[in-house]
Amino acid sequence: MDILETVKKHEAQMLAERRYLHANPELSGQETQTADYVVAQLDALGMNIHIVPNGGVIGVLNEKKEGPCVLLRADIDALPIQESEENLKGPRSVMSSNPGVMHACGHDAHTAMLLCAARVLSQMKEELAGSVLFVFERGEEIGGK
Repeated sequence: MDILETVKKHEAQMLAERRYLHANPELSGQETQTADYVVAQLDALGMNIHIVPNGGVIGVLNEKKEGPCVLLRADIDALPIQESEENLKGPRSVMSSNPGVMHACGHDAHTAMLLCAARVLSQMKEELAGSVLFVFERGEEIGGK
């Protein structure tokens, strides 16, 4: 399997997810809709899912497979910042729909990229020598408090 070609096939979905997540940010400790979204995406891939109370979501690919285990991680929380309607290039193409809450440090992109990695690697699961943990962390901006 050509991994680059496989990633390219998921590019449009990854960009759409980044926009969705950017438009729907949630503050640390309040990421219920984001966590539910992540769970639904991992469930659609047939992954074993573990919910860590106030900690996040872990999707496991090849949970029982012998071999090394790799962990990939992304943050899912946003910051208490009011998003401006323009950036350096002009009007924003995607805006937060939650006043005073914004993905200002890339967690929307991190989450979308990790979901893309989960899709790509789940297509390659028979080729993998071990298991992969996909960790989506809540509350990173406040130290998981």
